[in-house]
Amino acid sequence: MSFLNIILIAAIIIIAIYLDWLLIKWLRKKKQGAVKINPAPKQKKEFFVYPLFSAIKQKITSLINRWKDRKTAALETEADGSSQQVSQTQKQSGVFSTMSLPIRNTILRILGFILSAVLTIVGIMFMRRQEITTGVIILVIALPLFLLAVRSIEKTPPTDEEFALLKPYLIPGLMFLATVGLTVTLIFNVTDYARTKQLDYAGTVEWLLSIFCLAFGILWVSKWKPIQPREAWEWIKANKIEFGLAATVMLAALIVRMVYLTDHPYPWSGDEASVGLDAVRTMNGSITNLFDTSWSGQPNVSFLPTAFSMIIFGKTMFAIKMVSVITGTLSILALYFLAREWFGVEIALISSAFLVAYPFHLQFSRIGVDNIFDSLMAPLVIWLIFRAARLKSLPLYLLAGITTGLTIYTYVGTRLVVAMAIGTIVYFAIRQKDYLKTNLPQLGTYLAGLFVTAAPMATFFIKRPELFMTRLGQEGIFLNGWLASQVEQTGQSALQVLLEQFSKTTLVFFAQNAGSNFLNFDRPYLTTLGAVFFLIGLAAAFRYFFEERYFILQMWFWSVMTLGGFLTLSPPANTRLLMTIPVTGLFIALGAMQISKVLLNLKFKRTWVYGLNFLLIIALSYQDLSFYFGSYWQGRFFQDASGELGMETGLELQKLGEEYDYYLFGLPRVFAEFPTTDFLTPNNPKFDLNAESIPELSLNPKRGAFFVAIPENQDLLQQVMEKFPGGTHEAIKRRMDSEVLYYAYILPPKTSNP
Repeated sequence: MSFLNIILIAAIIIIAIYLDWLLIKWLRKKKQGAVKINPAPKQKKEFFVYPLFSAIKQKITSLINRWKDRKTAALETEADGSSQQVSQTQKQSGVFSTMSLPIRNTILRILGFILSAVLTIVGIMFMRRQEITTGVIILVIALPLFLLAVRSIEKTPPTDEEFALLKPYLIPGLMFLATVGLTVTLIFNVTDYARTKQLDYAGTVEWLLSIFCLAFGILWVSKWKPIQPREAWEWIKANKIEFGLAATVMLAALIVRMVYLTDHPYPWSGDEASVGLDAVRTMNGSITNLFDTSWSGQPNVSFLPTAFSMIIFGKTMFAIKMVSVITGTLSILALYFLAREWFGVEIALISSAFLVAYPFHLQFSRIGVDNIFDSLMAPLVIWLIFRAARLKSLPLYLLAGITTGLTIYTYVGTRLVVAMAIGTIVYFAIRQKDYLKTNLPQLGTYLAGLFVTAAPMATFFIKRPELFMTRLGQEGIFLNGWLASQVEQTGQSALQVLLEQFSKTTLVFFAQNAGSNFLNFDRPYLTTLGAVFFLIGLAAAFRYFFEERYFILQMWFWSVMTLGGFLTLSPPANTRLLMTIPVTGLFIALGAMQISKVLLNLKFKRTWVYGLNFLLIIALSYQDLSFYFGSYWQGRFFQDASGELGMETGLELQKLGEEYDYYLFGLPRVFAEFPTTDFLTPNNPKFDLNAESIPELSLNPKRGAFFVAIPENQDLLQQVMEKFPGGTHEAIKRRMDSEVLYYAYILPPKTSNP
């Protein structure tokens, strides 16, 4: 563990030095003015070594000077034209050296002093944690460095001119140093096992301040200015048709996701209630460490949106679901931005409009679980990276890095976005000439944003790798040994098993019903019409496979299909395929545009083609909405007897009040503290009963009793009625048919003794 801490701290220090090196580059530009100085030839290149090795520097510098003298003498024998060119370049190089070397030396001396001080503090903190060996090693490095840095500053103090040049960058420099200090402190905070509320709250503040300081420094250096309202208004007036159509799509998405929100899907999921329970614990202070995990191994930060929603809408199921409603709507907006960046307005409108009524997306936008974040974070991060790369904008690279870092705090599947984002940048570096060379400051900014944002949660997972791998280990067919077991049981080869898994994952889009995992559809994800355009768009994307946007699109789709699909148990797992939703919209839009191109080549009028695309969206939306709010709802495909029992008994107990105790004969199918029941009635005592419990059962006469039995345990409830007479007996039927859901026996307070 000590070794991992050292690696993390070293990474922070490297990033900090890198950011301050960026300052040096800007200082050079500021000093040189508008004149562009050509790079010096090799014979004039300066060599600089950190103050710790000043003696070595002097020796090497003298050797270089001798070499330069010999090289200059050789160059003087060349032709007159070449001599003049060398002379001019040497003159420029001399100016560059004169201007850059002193200020660079000054900055590095100051950095050496600060670095030594930081390392000294880090060493002491390790020793206070009883990691004596690690602390001593760091101090052995830090203290000599500190003495040498102090001596260097005393020997060559900064001049007034250097101070004047550094002054404009003092604030961002301090912000970067504050970011380093806060992040180092936060890492030690997270790795401290003796947790207290004060330590947890301090960690949250350190995290937020570290992100703020980094952002402030980058925005200051880049001289960022926010968009003025007048500029935004001018853009809207110039693009009023696009803005009107996009706003209509967003409004329709919000309305479709909110209508009948608490009635459909029915019943409320126990997972929704579990999210709500942890949000309530966060609100009341039971959960204070944000850099830990709770229900289903999800980071505690993931429950904050639900907690904020409850502050607005109360501790209700509506508040839990509203988080998914807003996230789902924002994911459509993120897809619009990405599609517009890649392909233009037409494909952006078609792809985002399709998602408005897409049942797969609509369902998870109405269920209060965090899986829906997959469909938001993937297009958002990819859009920010592409836009930042096109504009070479430091603020956008920073925002992309922070957003990428936040994905580690949501649903486990969303962490794939980190790999997608880094893979996108690597592909840029491979495809674009000199991309790394010309974008070092931008990439450094992106990595800094990613590291600072993800550092505390990443440190926690490094400390507790079993929690990071929980879902992966349970569901991955290689990690849990399922593949080997299946080969042994069926006699099939591993390749045959994998091909079967692959077919189940892919066919769910157009040929196989999307069952279980929060859907229980009696149809594939797509209608027949939607599947046609989906396959055309998929083929079109393969046609331009190695073009950047199409390559990233394909890698996005197939990485999810692989890691969240056929390499996991029981494919297709709908909860793990949500990240394909934006890609599905894009493929359908690309398919529509391929047909549009053919029609235009056949001399169809452009207005007719636009009209046909509009009719396509209307037809797909009608098919999807009539299914989702029609046959799917009326057919009760989502119903679940245990979930329905937990919801209905919770609502009934809520009506009875907190003076009632809850007793359930539900084992082994359902238990009294079912999450939905517990969320609706957190203050009512709950007890599980069986046949052996009845003889010893006694009741509090001052409290009422609400007895419930599932149909197969009706005889046990009859025994309770005989032992405690005077109550009311009811048979509660399921909401959508005549089948009995549960039998109830209610004893009011003060009459519950036998």
